[in-house]
Amino acid sequence: MGMSNADRGAPLWKEKGDTWASVCDDCHSPRFAKENLQAMDEACKDAGLKYTETFKVAENLMLDGMGEPMPKDLAPDWSGQHIWSLKIGAYHDGPKYGGKKGESGEFRMSNCSDIERVCFESVGYWMTYIFKGMAHGSWNDATYCDGSFGMDR
Repeated sequence: MGMSNADRGAPLWKEKGDTWASVCDDCHSPRFAKENLQAMDEACKDAGLKYTETFKVAENLMLDGMGEPMPKDLAPDWSGQHIWSLKIGAYHDGPKYGGKKGESGEFRMSNCSDIERVCFESVGYWMTYIFKGMAHGSWNDATYCDGSFGMDR
């Protein structure tokens, strides 16, 4: 089902959800499966909103001159550039994000500023933990161990 902010009410997602729930129905009631799937979807949606907010804070810091492209005292990224790691493709194009028009950053957790690392951790770790914890019925992992508490940080 993934962690994207896709419209989970769209026909594609409904079909996937129904298929997933039908597997659970072998041992559980249909209501059990649907309610757990809905809880997972809500947790993923909440995590997606938190990530979007985190990314926007990082972007605003960058545009206000308080963020920085990859620090020059660190090794360059894979392309040999010192570009803001959240400058992905056409989403954040132009010199105000570091680099030249058409250059893309590399989403990473090293050789970057602290705020960029937090953005990476939010989607690379915490959203994944929330999704996997909810998908496997491990509410504790999704909420307390590695998921929502990390996102809230």
